[in-house]
Amino acid sequence: MSNVEQIRIRATAPQRLAGGLANAAAFVSKDMRIAVSYKMQFMFQFSQVFFSVAIIYFIGKMLGGANSSPLLREYGSDYFSFALVGLAVTSYLKAGLITITNDMRQIMNQGTLEAMCAAPVGYNWLLLYASLWPFVFETIRVISYFIIGMIIFGFRLPAANWAGALLTLALTIPIFLMLGIISCSILVLVKRGDPINWIFSSASSLLAGTMFPIAVLPGWLRVIALCLPLTHSLEAMRKCLLMGASAREVHVNLLALLLFTAALLPLTLLVNHACMTRAKKRGAFSTH
Repeated sequence: MSNVEQIRIRATAPQRLAGGLANAAAFVSKDMRIAVSYKMQFMFQFSQVFFSVAIIYFIGKMLGGANSSPLLREYGSDYFSFALVGLAVTSYLKAGLITITNDMRQIMNQGTLEAMCAAPVGYNWLLLYASLWPFVFETIRVISYFIIGMIIFGFRLPAANWAGALLTLALTIPIFLMLGIISCSILVLVKRGDPINWIFSSASSLLAGTMFPIAVLPGWLRVIALCLPLTHSLEAMRKCLLMGASAREVHVNLLALLLFTAALLPLTLLVNHACMTRAKKRGAFSTH
């Protein structure tokens, strides 16, 4: 390879990155404009935040403070703080496995999937770009959870380790994003039925400890819970926000999240490529 060709290749790498970022921004902007255009639905989605926070607040009032349960004393918080962090983190799983797949199912029912796949971004990248807005929107909702909790219900995080919490979040979002892409890839091909959504969403809602510590589960269920990424994300996030734990103190959970990412990345690429290629050959983009 000549020096000119090497320089040309090096020059195209930043251009490809810039092009990918531009495509991602375009998809996020498009989906945001569509979401905001339905003003009533957009408002209702944020009103749900208030009611969700209010429900766990009054459940916490019924259960008492942090000293009411030895399981809560482990986190140094009352039930309201424990559950609010769980609700906020689990919302990212919902964005990855429920919101994204529902949006993809709507696109398929509207018959616009084929037109989207004909876009110059390439159909293998389509699901990634289409999955970004739900996570951006969910981040806004998560911030709203904490703001409402602090202003109205007295939620406080005096010892929070925000750097550790952001690191946990940075390791969590790609996992849920990849699970959403796998789920959508299968959905494009099979049209109905969503095994990834069912397995991870249903199992995590019960076993990962969103609303209660996993210590209350039988031993064999705790073993299964430790095989779910949400379990480790919740544990690390709660210890960082509620107890001020350092990254070293939650390194086991962070390492588990890294292992999930390393395992899911090649699997996501493989499933996405296989399903989208097969769907293209079968003409499945134009059917629903």
